[in-house]
Amino acid sequence: MYKRLISSITLVMILTLIITGCTSQASNIGMAKESDRKQVGTEFVVAEIGSYDSADTAVVLSVASDIGYVTFMNIATGRQYTLSYDGTTYVKDKYENSMAMSQIESGDIVDITFLKSKKRLASVQLSPRSWEFSNIENYNLGGLNKTASIGSNTYSLPDDVVVLSDGKRTEVMDVVNKDVLTISGIDHKICSIKVEKGHGYLRLTNDQALLGGWIEVGNAVVTQITENMMLTVPEGSYEVSLSNGNSSTVKNVVIERNKEVVLNVGELDIVQDKLGKIVFSVDPVDAVVTIDGDVVDISKEVELSYGIHRVKLEAEGYKTMAKYIQVGSEYASLSFTMEQGEDEATTEDDSGNDSGKSDDDSDVQSAVTENQVYIDAPVGVEVYMDGSYMGICPVNFTKVTGSHTIALRKAGYQSKSYTIYLYDDGQDITYSFNDLEKESSGSSGSSGSSGGSGSSKSSTSSKSGSSNSTKSKSEGSSSTSEDFTVSGNEGDSDKEKTDK
Repeated sequence: MYKRLISSITLVMILTLIITGCTSQASNIGMAKESDRKQVGTEFVVAEIGSYDSADTAVVLSVASDIGYVTFMNIATGRQYTLSYDGTTYVKDKYENSMAMSQIESGDIVDITFLKSKKRLASVQLSPRSWEFSNIENYNLGGLNKTASIGSNTYSLPDDVVVLSDGKRTEVMDVVNKDVLTISGIDHKICSIKVEKGHGYLRLTNDQALLGGWIEVGNAVVTQITENMMLTVPEGSYEVSLSNGNSSTVKNVVIERNKEVVLNVGELDIVQDKLGKIVFSVDPVDAVVTIDGDVVDISKEVELSYGIHRVKLEAEGYKTMAKYIQVGSEYASLSFTMEQGEDEATTEDDSGNDSGKSDDDSDVQSAVTENQVYIDAPVGVEVYMDGSYMGICPVNFTKVTGSHTIALRKAGYQSKSYTIYLYDDGQDITYSFNDLEKESSGSSGSSGSSGGSGSSKSSTSSKSGSSNSTKSKSEGSSSTSEDFTVSGNEGDSDKEKTDK
Protein backbone atom coordinates (compact mmCIF):
# COMPACT_ATOMS: atom_id res chain seq x y z
CA MET A 1 0.00 0.00 0.00
CA TYR A 2 2.73 2.41 1.03
CA LYS A 3 4.79 1.50 -2.00
CA ARG A 4 1.80 2.09 -4.26
CA LEU A 5 1.30 5.54 -2.74
CA ILE A 6 4.96 6.44 -3.27
CA SER A 7 4.79 5.25 -6.86
CA SER A 8 1.64 7.29 -7.48
CA ILE A 9 3.20 10.47 -6.05
CA THR A 10 6.34 9.94 -8.11
CA LEU A 11 4.30 9.47 -11.28
CA VAL A 12 2.28 12.63 -10.56
CA MET A 13 5.47 14.66 -10.06
CA ILE A 14 6.98 13.37 -13.29
CA LEU A 15 3.83 14.21 -15.21
CA THR A 16 3.75 17.67 -13.62
CA LEU A 17 7.34 18.38 -14.66
CA ILE A 18 6.66 17.21 -18.19
CA ILE A 19 3.49 19.27 -18.52
CA THR A 20 5.13 22.35 -16.98
CA GLY A 21 8.12 22.13 -19.31
CA CYS A 22 6.04 21.80 -22.49
CA THR A 23 3.77 24.67 -21.55
CA SER A 24 6.70 26.92 -20.81
CA GLN A 25 8.33 26.07 -24.13
CA ALA A 26 5.12 26.71 -26.08
CA SER A 27 4.68 29.98 -24.31
CA ASN A 28 8.24 31.03 -25.11
CA ILE A 29 7.80 30.13 -28.82
CA GLY A 30 4.59 32.14 -29.07
CA MET A 31 6.26 35.16 -27.53
CA ALA A 32 9.17 34.88 -29.88
CA LYS A 33 6.88 34.82 -32.92
CA GLU A 34 4.97 37.80 -31.64
CA SER A 35 8.21 39.65 -31.12
CA ASP A 36 9.36 38.84 -34.68
CA ARG A 37 6.04 40.05 -36.11
CA LYS A 38 6.43 43.39 -34.35
CA GLN A 39 9.94 43.80 -35.76
CA VAL A 40 8.75 43.23 -39.33
CA GLY A 41 6.03 45.86 -38.97
CA THR A 42 2.68 46.21 -40.68
CA GLU A 43 3.49 48.82 -43.36
CA PHE A 44 5.74 46.65 -45.51
CA VAL A 45 4.75 43.52 -47.38
CA VAL A 46 7.52 41.38 -48.75
CA ALA A 47 6.66 40.55 -52.38
CA GLU A 48 8.25 37.96 -54.53
CA ILE A 49 10.36 39.20 -57.43
CA GLY A 50 8.17 39.66 -60.50
CA SER A 51 4.85 39.52 -58.64
CA TYR A 52 2.13 41.86 -59.90
CA ASP A 53 -1.59 42.48 -59.89
CA SER A 54 -2.00 44.76 -62.97
CA ALA A 55 -0.88 44.84 -66.61
CA ASP A 56 -1.01 47.54 -69.31
CA THR A 57 0.19 48.44 -72.77
CA ALA A 58 1.49 51.99 -72.50
CA VAL A 59 3.70 54.70 -73.97
CA VAL A 60 6.76 55.73 -71.98
CA LEU A 61 6.52 59.47 -71.27
CA SER A 62 9.72 59.85 -69.24
CA VAL A 63 12.34 57.85 -67.36
CA ALA A 64 13.87 59.37 -64.20
CA SER A 65 16.76 56.97 -63.76
CA ASP A 66 18.34 59.02 -60.98
CA ILE A 67 15.40 58.42 -58.64
CA GLY A 68 14.05 55.19 -60.15
CA TYR A 69 10.71 56.31 -61.60
CA VAL A 70 9.01 55.86 -64.99
CA THR A 71 5.94 57.75 -66.18
CA PHE A 72 3.55 56.00 -68.57
CA MET A 73 0.35 56.73 -70.50
CA ASN A 74 -2.12 53.89 -70.88
CA ILE A 75 -2.86 53.54 -74.61
CA ALA A 76 -6.43 52.37 -74.10
CA THR A 77 -7.55 54.97 -71.54
CA GLY A 78 -5.09 57.85 -71.91
CA ARG A 79 -4.46 57.78 -68.14
CA GLN A 80 -1.00 58.82 -66.94
CA TYR A 81 0.74 57.35 -63.90
CA THR A 82 4.22 56.95 -62.42
CA LEU A 83 5.75 53.72 -61.11
CA SER A 84 8.95 53.05 -59.20
CA TYR A 85 11.47 50.44 -60.28
CA ASP A 86 14.62 48.83 -58.88
CA GLY A 87 17.04 46.03 -59.61
CA THR A 88 14.29 43.40 -59.29
CA THR A 89 12.30 44.86 -62.23
CA TYR A 90 12.51 42.69 -65.34
CA VAL A 91 13.39 44.65 -68.52
CA LYS A 92 13.17 42.92 -71.91
CA ASP A 93 13.13 43.74 -75.61
CA LYS A 94 10.54 42.50 -78.12
CA TYR A 95 12.27 39.15 -78.34
CA GLU A 96 12.45 38.42 -74.58
CA ASN A 97 16.13 39.38 -74.39
CA SER A 98 17.27 41.20 -71.26
CA MET A 99 17.78 44.96 -71.40
CA ALA A 100 18.82 47.73 -69.05
CA MET A 101 16.29 50.34 -67.99
CA SER A 102 18.60 52.96 -69.51
CA GLN A 103 17.73 51.49 -72.93
CA ILE A 104 14.04 52.30 -72.48
CA GLU A 105 13.32 55.69 -74.08
CA SER A 106 10.51 58.21 -74.11
CA GLY A 107 8.05 57.36 -76.85
CA ASP A 108 8.58 53.59 -76.62
CA ILE A 109 5.48 51.40 -76.60
CA VAL A 110 5.79 48.81 -73.83
CA ASP A 111 3.89 46.02 -72.11
CA ILE A 112 4.18 46.38 -68.34
CA THR A 113 3.15 44.55 -65.18
CA PHE A 114 3.05 46.22 -61.77
CA LEU A 115 1.76 46.15 -58.22
CA LYS A 116 -0.97 48.77 -58.33
CA SER A 117 -1.28 49.22 -54.58
CA LYS A 118 2.46 49.84 -54.18
CA LYS A 119 2.96 51.64 -57.54
CA ARG A 120 5.89 49.34 -58.17
CA LEU A 121 6.93 48.24 -61.66
CA ALA A 122 7.42 44.48 -61.87
CA SER A 123 8.34 44.13 -65.56
CA VAL A 124 8.61 46.19 -68.74
CA GLN A 125 8.99 44.86 -72.28
CA LEU A 126 9.09 46.60 -75.64
CA SER A 127 5.72 45.55 -76.99
CA PRO A 128 6.02 42.78 -79.61
CA ARG A 129 2.86 44.17 -81.24
CA SER A 130 4.32 47.63 -81.85
CA TRP A 131 6.01 49.06 -84.96
CA GLU A 132 8.34 52.04 -85.39
CA PHE A 133 9.51 54.26 -88.26
CA SER A 134 12.69 56.18 -87.40
CA ASN A 135 14.06 59.44 -88.85
CA ILE A 136 11.24 59.97 -91.33
CA GLU A 137 10.45 63.17 -93.25
CA ASN A 138 7.81 61.91 -95.69
CA TYR A 139 4.67 62.21 -93.58
CA ASN A 140 1.42 64.12 -93.34
CA LEU A 141 -0.25 64.50 -89.95
CA GLY A 142 -3.28 66.37 -91.24
CA GLY A 143 -5.37 63.74 -92.99
CA LEU A 144 -9.14 63.82 -93.01
CA ASN A 145 -11.12 62.09 -90.25
CA LYS A 146 -8.20 62.10 -87.79
CA THR A 147 -5.79 60.20 -89.99
CA ALA A 148 -2.12 60.57 -90.87
CA SER A 149 0.04 59.17 -93.64
CA ILE A 150 3.59 57.84 -93.53
CA GLY A 151 4.80 57.42 -97.07
CA SER A 152 1.91 55.74 -98.87
CA ASN A 153 0.37 54.17 -95.75
CA THR A 154 -2.52 55.67 -93.78
CA TYR A 155 -3.00 55.38 -90.01
CA SER A 156 -5.48 56.66 -87.44
CA LEU A 157 -4.25 59.58 -85.34
CA PRO A 158 -6.12 59.81 -82.00
CA ASP A 159 -6.50 63.07 -80.10
CA ASP A 160 -4.46 61.77 -77.15
CA VAL A 161 -1.47 60.67 -79.26
CA VAL A 162 1.79 61.26 -77.37
CA VAL A 163 3.94 63.92 -79.06
CA LEU A 164 7.38 64.50 -77.53
CA SER A 165 9.95 67.19 -78.32
CA ASP A 166 13.04 67.96 -76.25
CA GLY A 167 11.77 65.59 -73.57
CA LYS A 168 8.49 67.48 -73.15
CA ARG A 169 5.01 66.51 -74.23
CA THR A 170 3.50 68.79 -76.86
CA GLU A 171 0.86 68.66 -79.63
CA VAL A 172 0.60 67.47 -83.23
CA MET A 173 0.18 71.08 -84.34
CA ASP A 174 3.65 71.88 -82.95
CA VAL A 175 5.26 69.52 -85.48
CA VAL A 176 6.45 71.59 -88.45
CA ASN A 177 6.97 70.41 -92.02
CA LYS A 178 10.47 68.95 -92.44
CA ASP A 179 10.86 68.10 -88.74
CA VAL A 180 12.46 64.65 -88.57
CA LEU A 181 10.30 62.23 -86.60
CA THR A 182 10.21 58.78 -85.05
CA ILE A 183 6.63 57.48 -85.17
CA SER A 184 5.43 54.38 -83.30
CA GLY A 185 2.12 52.59 -83.16
CA ILE A 186 0.15 49.37 -82.94
CA ASP A 187 -1.75 47.94 -85.88
CA HIS A 188 -3.09 50.94 -87.86
CA LYS A 189 -3.01 53.36 -84.92
CA ILE A 190 -0.26 55.89 -84.22
CA CYS A 191 0.52 55.98 -80.49
CA SER A 192 3.60 58.20 -80.21
CA ILE A 193 5.44 60.84 -82.24
CA LYS A 194 8.94 61.93 -81.24
CA VAL A 195 10.70 64.91 -82.80
CA GLU A 196 14.28 63.80 -83.45
CA LYS A 197 15.30 66.91 -85.40
CA GLY A 198 13.34 70.12 -85.00
CA HIS A 199 13.48 73.59 -86.50
CA GLY A 200 14.63 77.13 -85.88
CA TYR A 201 14.10 80.51 -87.55
CA LEU A 202 15.95 82.70 -90.05
CA ARG A 203 15.30 86.42 -90.61
CA LEU A 204 17.01 88.89 -92.92
CA THR A 205 17.98 92.50 -92.16
CA ASN A 206 19.10 95.25 -94.56
CA ASP A 207 17.64 93.18 -97.38
CA GLN A 208 16.16 95.99 -99.50
CA ALA A 209 18.44 95.20 -102.44
CA LEU A 210 17.25 91.59 -102.41
CA LEU A 211 13.47 92.12 -102.28
CA GLY A 212 11.87 90.21 -105.13
CA GLY A 213 14.97 88.02 -105.46
CA TRP A 214 15.54 84.52 -104.15
CA ILE A 215 16.92 82.83 -101.04
CA GLU A 216 18.17 79.24 -100.95
CA VAL A 217 18.92 77.70 -97.54
CA GLY A 218 20.88 74.61 -98.46
CA ASN A 219 18.43 72.09 -99.88
CA ALA A 220 15.88 72.84 -97.17
CA VAL A 221 14.21 76.05 -98.37
CA VAL A 222 13.93 77.85 -101.70
CA THR A 223 11.63 80.87 -101.78
CA GLN A 224 11.24 84.39 -103.07
CA ILE A 225 12.45 87.16 -100.78
CA THR A 226 9.66 89.35 -99.44
CA GLU A 227 9.63 92.21 -96.98
CA ASN A 228 9.86 91.27 -93.29
CA MET A 229 9.99 87.56 -94.02
CA MET A 230 10.92 84.95 -91.41
CA LEU A 231 11.67 81.40 -92.51
CA THR A 232 11.16 78.25 -90.48
CA VAL A 233 14.22 76.10 -91.23
CA PRO A 234 15.19 72.58 -90.09
CA GLU A 235 18.01 72.66 -87.55
CA GLY A 236 21.47 72.21 -89.03
CA SER A 237 24.34 74.03 -90.77
CA TYR A 238 23.61 75.69 -94.12
CA GLU A 239 25.10 77.77 -96.89
CA VAL A 240 22.57 80.50 -97.64
CA SER A 241 22.57 81.83 -101.20
CA LEU A 242 20.75 85.10 -101.91
CA SER A 243 20.35 86.75 -105.31
CA ASN A 244 18.39 89.45 -107.07
CA GLY A 245 19.37 90.35 -110.62
CA ASN A 246 23.05 91.23 -110.60
CA SER A 247 23.29 91.29 -106.79
CA SER A 248 24.20 88.15 -104.90
CA THR A 249 25.75 87.00 -101.66
CA VAL A 250 26.48 83.76 -99.84
CA LYS A 251 26.35 83.38 -96.06
CA ASN A 252 26.87 80.45 -93.68
CA VAL A 253 24.44 79.92 -90.81
CA VAL A 254 23.81 77.39 -88.07
CA ILE A 255 20.14 76.90 -87.19
CA GLU A 256 19.49 75.57 -83.68
CA ARG A 257 16.24 74.11 -82.47
CA ASN A 258 13.72 76.78 -81.43
CA LYS A 259 16.28 79.59 -81.84
CA GLU A 260 16.29 82.55 -84.19
CA VAL A 261 19.16 83.65 -86.43
CA VAL A 262 19.16 87.18 -87.86
CA LEU A 263 21.25 87.44 -91.04
CA ASN A 264 22.58 90.85 -92.06
CA VAL A 265 22.78 91.01 -95.86
CA GLY A 266 23.47 94.71 -96.19
CA GLU A 267 26.84 94.17 -97.86
CA LEU A 268 26.32 92.43 -101.20
CA ASP A 269 28.86 91.22 -103.70
CA ILE A 270 27.96 93.06 -106.92
CA VAL A 271 28.60 91.07 -110.05
CA GLN A 272 28.31 92.04 -113.69
CA ASP A 273 25.20 91.04 -115.57
CA LYS A 274 25.76 87.55 -116.92
CA LEU A 275 23.68 85.37 -119.18
CA GLY A 276 23.74 81.63 -119.55
CA LYS A 277 22.52 79.67 -122.56
CA ILE A 278 20.41 76.64 -121.69
CA VAL A 279 19.54 73.77 -124.04
CA PHE A 280 16.32 72.03 -122.99
CA SER A 281 15.40 68.43 -123.71
CA VAL A 282 11.77 67.71 -122.84
CA ASP A 283 9.64 64.58 -123.12
CA PRO A 284 7.07 64.97 -124.65
CA VAL A 285 8.52 67.29 -127.26
CA ASP A 286 5.27 69.25 -127.69
CA ALA A 287 5.16 70.36 -124.04
CA VAL A 288 4.59 74.06 -123.41
CA VAL A 289 7.44 75.49 -121.34
CA THR A 290 7.17 78.71 -119.37
CA ILE A 291 10.03 80.35 -117.46
CA ASP A 292 9.21 82.92 -114.83
CA GLY A 293 5.69 83.09 -116.29
CA ASP A 294 6.73 83.63 -119.92
CA VAL A 295 6.35 80.99 -122.65
CA VAL A 296 9.72 80.16 -124.25
CA ASP A 297 10.76 78.37 -127.44
CA ILE A 298 12.90 75.43 -126.38
CA SER A 299 13.69 74.38 -129.95
CA LYS A 300 16.72 76.66 -129.65
CA GLU A 301 19.00 77.85 -126.87
CA VAL A 302 17.28 79.88 -124.17
CA GLU A 303 19.21 82.78 -122.64
CA LEU A 304 18.64 83.29 -118.93
CA SER A 305 20.32 85.61 -116.44
CA TYR A 306 22.41 84.08 -113.70
CA GLY A 307 20.30 83.19 -110.70
CA ILE A 308 17.16 81.22 -109.87
CA HIS A 309 14.29 80.78 -112.32
CA ARG A 310 11.00 78.91 -112.20
CA VAL A 311 10.26 76.47 -115.01
CA LYS A 312 6.79 75.07 -115.66
CA LEU A 313 5.95 72.33 -118.19
CA GLU A 314 2.44 71.52 -119.41
CA ALA A 315 1.23 68.96 -121.97
CA GLU A 316 -2.07 67.27 -122.72
CA GLY A 317 -2.25 63.85 -121.09
CA TYR A 318 0.63 64.61 -118.71
CA LYS A 319 0.87 65.92 -115.18
CA THR A 320 2.03 69.52 -114.92
CA MET A 321 5.65 69.77 -113.77
CA ALA A 322 7.15 72.75 -111.94
CA LYS A 323 10.81 73.11 -111.01
CA TYR A 324 13.32 75.73 -109.94
CA ILE A 325 16.59 75.99 -111.85
CA GLN A 326 19.71 77.94 -111.00
CA VAL A 327 21.76 79.31 -113.88
CA GLY A 328 25.43 79.60 -113.02
CA SER A 329 27.48 79.04 -116.20
CA GLU A 330 27.62 80.22 -119.82
CA TYR A 331 26.34 76.91 -121.22
CA ALA A 332 24.31 74.07 -119.74
CA SER A 333 21.75 71.49 -120.78
CA LEU A 334 18.72 70.30 -118.84
CA SER A 335 16.44 67.30 -119.42
CA PHE A 336 12.90 66.87 -118.15
CA THR A 337 10.59 63.86 -118.48
CA MET A 338 6.95 64.47 -117.66
CA GLU A 339 4.73 61.87 -115.99
CA GLN A 340 1.67 60.66 -117.82
CA GLY A 341 -1.69 61.36 -116.21
CA GLU A 342 -4.05 64.24 -115.54
CA ASP A 343 -3.69 66.85 -112.82
CA GLU A 344 -6.29 66.34 -110.08
CA ALA A 345 -6.22 69.94 -108.90
CA THR A 346 -4.29 73.13 -109.38
CA THR A 347 -1.18 73.67 -107.29
CA GLU A 348 -1.00 77.44 -107.84
CA ASP A 349 -2.97 80.47 -106.81
CA ASP A 350 -4.42 83.00 -109.24
CA SER A 351 -1.28 85.15 -109.27
CA GLY A 352 0.94 82.28 -110.34
CA ASN A 353 2.74 82.08 -107.04
CA ASP A 354 3.68 78.61 -105.94
CA SER A 355 1.62 77.26 -103.08
CA GLY A 356 4.67 76.06 -101.20
CA LYS A 357 3.80 72.35 -101.16
CA SER A 358 4.46 69.46 -103.49
CA ASP A 359 2.46 66.30 -103.96
CA ASP A 360 4.73 64.55 -101.46
CA ASP A 361 3.86 66.98 -98.69
CA SER A 362 0.12 66.57 -98.51
CA ASP A 363 -2.77 64.53 -99.81
CA VAL A 364 -4.65 67.80 -100.28
CA GLN A 365 -3.60 69.90 -103.28
CA SER A 366 -3.33 73.65 -102.71
CA ALA A 367 -6.15 75.77 -104.10
CA VAL A 368 -7.36 79.28 -103.30
CA THR A 369 -10.82 79.37 -101.73
CA GLU A 370 -13.28 82.19 -101.10
CA ASN A 371 -12.94 81.76 -97.35
CA GLN A 372 -10.69 83.41 -94.79
CA VAL A 373 -8.29 82.31 -92.07
CA TYR A 374 -8.49 84.41 -88.90
CA ILE A 375 -5.79 84.47 -86.22
CA ASP A 376 -7.02 86.38 -83.18
CA ALA A 377 -4.52 85.50 -80.43
CA PRO A 378 -2.05 86.30 -79.03
CA VAL A 379 -2.72 89.95 -79.83
CA GLY A 380 0.26 92.05 -80.96
CA VAL A 381 2.53 89.30 -82.32
CA GLU A 382 3.89 89.22 -85.87
CA VAL A 383 2.26 86.48 -87.94
CA TYR A 384 4.06 84.65 -90.76
CA MET A 385 2.67 81.97 -93.05
CA ASP A 386 5.20 79.79 -94.90
CA GLY A 387 7.79 82.50 -94.22
CA SER A 388 5.79 85.43 -95.58
CA TYR A 389 4.74 88.27 -93.29
CA MET A 390 0.97 88.39 -92.87
CA GLY A 391 0.54 91.22 -90.37
CA ILE A 392 0.13 91.92 -86.68
CA CYS A 393 -2.35 89.75 -84.79
CA PRO A 394 -5.37 89.92 -85.01
CA VAL A 395 -5.01 89.26 -88.72
CA ASN A 396 -6.86 87.47 -91.51
CA PHE A 397 -5.88 86.22 -94.96
CA THR A 398 -7.21 84.12 -97.83
CA LYS A 399 -7.67 80.42 -97.13
CA VAL A 400 -5.45 78.23 -99.34
CA THR A 401 -5.96 74.49 -98.97
CA GLY A 402 -3.07 72.32 -97.85
CA SER A 403 -0.64 72.34 -94.94
CA HIS A 404 1.01 75.59 -93.92
CA THR A 405 3.51 76.72 -91.30
CA ILE A 406 2.32 79.54 -89.07
CA ALA A 407 5.09 81.31 -87.15
CA LEU A 408 4.51 83.84 -84.37
CA ARG A 409 7.13 86.38 -83.31
CA LYS A 410 7.43 89.27 -80.87
CA ALA A 411 10.53 91.11 -79.67
CA GLY A 412 11.63 89.80 -76.28
CA TYR A 413 9.65 86.57 -76.61
CA GLN A 414 10.40 83.11 -77.95
CA SER A 415 9.17 82.55 -81.50
CA LYS A 416 6.75 79.69 -82.01
CA SER A 417 5.63 77.67 -85.06
CA TYR A 418 2.54 75.60 -85.76
CA THR A 419 1.36 73.49 -88.67
CA ILE A 420 -2.20 74.10 -89.80
CA TYR A 421 -4.15 72.00 -92.32
CA LEU A 422 -6.75 73.84 -94.38
CA TYR A 423 -9.54 72.20 -96.36
CA ASP A 424 -11.97 73.48 -98.96
CA ASP A 425 -15.00 73.00 -96.70
CA GLY A 426 -16.74 76.28 -97.51
CA GLN A 427 -16.08 77.74 -94.05
CA ASP A 428 -13.88 80.41 -92.54
CA ILE A 429 -11.65 79.19 -89.73
CA THR A 430 -10.23 80.89 -86.64
CA TYR A 431 -7.07 80.00 -84.73
CA SER A 432 -6.34 81.20 -81.20
CA PHE A 433 -2.84 80.42 -79.94
CA ASN A 434 -1.50 80.75 -76.41
CA ASP A 435 0.75 83.61 -75.38
CA LEU A 436 4.42 83.43 -76.35
CA GLU A 437 6.92 82.74 -73.58
CA LYS A 438 9.43 85.41 -72.63
CA GLU A 439 13.03 84.94 -73.68
CA SER A 440 15.51 83.91 -71.03
CA SER A 441 17.64 86.71 -69.60
CA GLY A 442 20.53 87.70 -71.82
CA SER A 443 18.76 86.97 -75.12
CA SER A 444 18.83 89.96 -77.42
CA GLY A 445 16.77 88.85 -80.39
CA SER A 446 19.74 89.24 -82.74
CA SER A 447 21.71 86.47 -84.45
CA GLY A 448 21.38 83.29 -82.45
CA SER A 449 18.72 84.60 -80.06
CA SER A 450 16.47 82.13 -78.33
CA GLY A 451 13.15 81.13 -79.79
CA GLY A 452 12.10 77.99 -77.94
CA SER A 453 8.84 76.23 -78.55
CA GLY A 454 7.57 76.36 -74.98
CA SER A 455 4.49 74.41 -74.00
CA SER A 456 1.66 76.49 -75.42
CA LYS A 457 -1.41 74.91 -76.97
CA SER A 458 -3.84 76.13 -79.59
CA SER A 459 -7.47 75.70 -80.46
CA THR A 460 -9.49 76.21 -83.61
CA SER A 461 -13.08 76.98 -84.38
CA SER A 462 -15.13 77.79 -87.47
CA LYS A 463 -16.11 81.41 -87.88
CA SER A 464 -18.59 83.11 -90.16
CA GLY A 465 -19.16 86.73 -91.01
CA SER A 466 -16.78 89.66 -91.27
CA SER A 467 -13.86 90.60 -89.09
CA ASN A 468 -12.02 93.77 -88.11
CA SER A 469 -8.74 91.89 -88.31
CA THR A 470 -5.77 93.44 -90.08
CA LYS A 471 -5.48 92.47 -93.75
CA SER A 472 -2.51 90.48 -94.97
CA LYS A 473 0.21 92.47 -96.69
CA SER A 474 2.16 89.44 -97.88
CA GLU A 475 3.07 89.18 -101.54
CA GLY A 476 5.21 86.79 -103.54
CA SER A 477 5.53 83.07 -103.23
CA SER A 478 5.86 81.08 -100.07
CA SER A 479 8.29 78.32 -99.16
CA THR A 480 8.32 75.52 -101.70
CA SER A 481 9.17 71.86 -101.72
CA GLU A 482 9.36 71.53 -105.49
CA ASP A 483 12.43 70.02 -107.12
CA PHE A 484 15.36 72.40 -107.34
CA THR A 485 17.69 72.05 -110.33
CA VAL A 486 21.18 73.51 -110.52
CA SER A 487 22.65 74.14 -113.93
CA GLY A 488 26.22 75.07 -114.72
CA ASN A 489 28.61 74.50 -111.86
CA GLU A 490 31.62 75.20 -114.05
CA GLY A 491 30.97 72.58 -116.66
CA ASP A 492 28.83 70.22 -114.60
CA SER A 493 25.46 70.10 -116.30
CA ASP A 494 22.27 68.16 -115.65
CA LYS A 495 22.71 68.33 -111.88
CA GLU A 496 19.59 68.12 -109.80
CA LYS A 497 18.97 68.55 -106.11
CA THR A 498 15.62 67.07 -105.21
CA ASP A 499 14.06 68.20 -101.95
CA LYS A 500 12.30 65.25 -100.41
